[in-house]
Amino acid sequence: MPATRMPTYICAAVVAAAFAAAPARAQPPSPEADMVAQDLKRLTLEELAQLDVTSVSRRPERRGDVAAAVSVIHDIDLQRSGATTLADAMRLADAVDVARVNPHSWAVTARGFQISTANKLLVLLDGRSVYSPLFSGTFWEVQDAVFADIDRIEVVRGPGGATWGANAVNGVVNIITKSAADTRGSLAAITIGTDELPVVSGRHGGRAWRGADYRVYGKFRQRGAGANVATGSEAGNEATMGHAGFRLDTDDRQPSSWSLQGEVYRGQLGLLNRDDGDLAGGHLMARVTKRFRSGARFTGQAYYDRTRRRIPQQFEETRDTFEVDAQHALEVGSRHHVIVGGQARVSAGTDTGVAGFFFDPEDRTNSLVGFFVQDEIAVRPDRLFLIAGSKFEGNNYTGLELQPTVRVRWRRTARDTAWAAVSRAVRLPTRFDTDLRIVNPATQQVLLSGSEGFDSESVVAYEAGYRVQPHASAALDLAVFANRYDDLRSQEPPAASGSPVTLRNSLNAVTSGIEIAGSFQPAERWRLHASYSYLYEDFSTDPGSRDTTGGRFEAIDPSHLFKIRSYLDLPHGFELDGFLRAISSRPAPRLAGWTELDVRLGWRLRPGWELSLIGENLLKDRQGELFYPGSPRYEFERALHLRSLWRF
Repeated sequence: MPATRMPTYICAAVVAAAFAAAPARAQPPSPEADMVAQDLKRLTLEELAQLDVTSVSRRPERRGDVAAAVSVIHDIDLQRSGATTLADAMRLADAVDVARVNPHSWAVTARGFQISTANKLLVLLDGRSVYSPLFSGTFWEVQDAVFADIDRIEVVRGPGGATWGANAVNGVVNIITKSAADTRGSLAAITIGTDELPVVSGRHGGRAWRGADYRVYGKFRQRGAGANVATGSEAGNEATMGHAGFRLDTDDRQPSSWSLQGEVYRGQLGLLNRDDGDLAGGHLMARVTKRFRSGARFTGQAYYDRTRRRIPQQFEETRDTFEVDAQHALEVGSRHHVIVGGQARVSAGTDTGVAGFFFDPEDRTNSLVGFFVQDEIAVRPDRLFLIAGSKFEGNNYTGLELQPTVRVRWRRTARDTAWAAVSRAVRLPTRFDTDLRIVNPATQQVLLSGSEGFDSESVVAYEAGYRVQPHASAALDLAVFANRYDDLRSQEPPAASGSPVTLRNSLNAVTSGIEIAGSFQPAERWRLHASYSYLYEDFSTDPGSRDTTGGRFEAIDPSHLFKIRSYLDLPHGFELDGFLRAISSRPAPRLAGWTELDVRLGWRLRPGWELSLIGENLLKDRQGELFYPGSPRYEFERALHLRSLWRF
């Protein structure tokens, strides 16, 4: 649909921010801006392993020491990729399966259970959950950011319920943006090509007053349509999305600091044979941090989020969510590092359907109150650590849920670490599980019904890993897992004619796999990163279950997933980067395996100005990524983009 239909206030914010940076007026970038853009590029593999991650234990930990399978997408990785959406950027993560479902929707998962409504990952943006109580997953099409303002994306594979709570079943994704102090100055970027039509973003940051910094930003994206497999022609359903927001931070090096950030967005989704879908929303979030002389640290956070989603001939949802979260980290004696915290969330939604697809009742308020505690015990200081903890959560669907974990970490030498873990996590019921009704409009017969007694899905996961850096130019990360899932969603056919199919918890699964990732730097100007994962799945049903799907519609997963990235710095400011990925076949409906290649040629014309020529999906004319029964099948074409980025 034409970009001119975007709301005026968002278009004005984005275009003004971006095109104020026309090259004719651009000045050399500030030293801070250029340093931020180049710092990670200079780091060795050993130095990268020393960087902190915060998403495993909700506190800073050296990445090489964490007792979990974790990978990090740094800002330099985003800069040297062709990704323009956060879902596309997730392809860079080790062992993460990303599939584009249609021109405006993606499915993202780890360790199995891929589906167009994937629901086993908890996704956070600066610690704010973007989980949807409608289906327990993430609407990736509305999640976005100015990529140059993203500090890193931490991807934790494996249960995270002990610290983050419900719905962190197979992993946690935390998208962390830079502080306002790190984004002083102005930036503008535009990408245009055969698929991006276009992507325009702009940001300006500076000193608000003594001890505080700010930034304001905007981004507009229009994406081309895919090809409809049934007709062989373009589907004609482009998607447009605009975001505008701000962030305000005080100096986080002081004993007390605070942060305030907010955003609004609006977008349209082109749909087949009906009017466009309409998306809108926004949020406001505040965070305070207090550091004590003893080394203890308190963090409190609260946010309000409002969303509206209208899909013609399907449903319309309006939802208001308020959440408050607090935690306190402290040292107890010389051997205990304790974190305690609590959370409360209220989410009120109204879901209005159509004659054959609706929710009963239309209005429902979800509430969740939780408390967690975790203790890291130095059994042998600097070598052997035991981490034990749990989250205790009460919700209005299933009552109290316990999500414990026990982890052990052994740092054998300064260059290698072994770890193991046993954890439990749950996915709470959603409106799709309890309130959904599909009805024959002609006869008013209910064909499919949710169940008020739907229970939480659960997993008990056994994991182990080994992380080693045998040489300054090589690093290896290995993880293995075996998971047992109970009470998965099943579709129970009626025992008698005239009764509906009912959603129950009669499906179970056993999965296991191995994940290997390695980095290698064969020369000072050349860096490689590769990953491979293998996944085994076996589904079963409870005695007496009549489910006939056997999980084939709940898990459309490839058994093998391979990725390799190459970053090469050439003379005279040129960069040549490649991203090759190979995915084995998907079952039910079957989709043959495929291999794809993205290539980027970058050129730093002068300080603060960078051009990139990006080719995506270069090995095939067009390729489908995920098909689902009853939905249109799309294939996505080879694409060529030109990106220009200015810092000043």
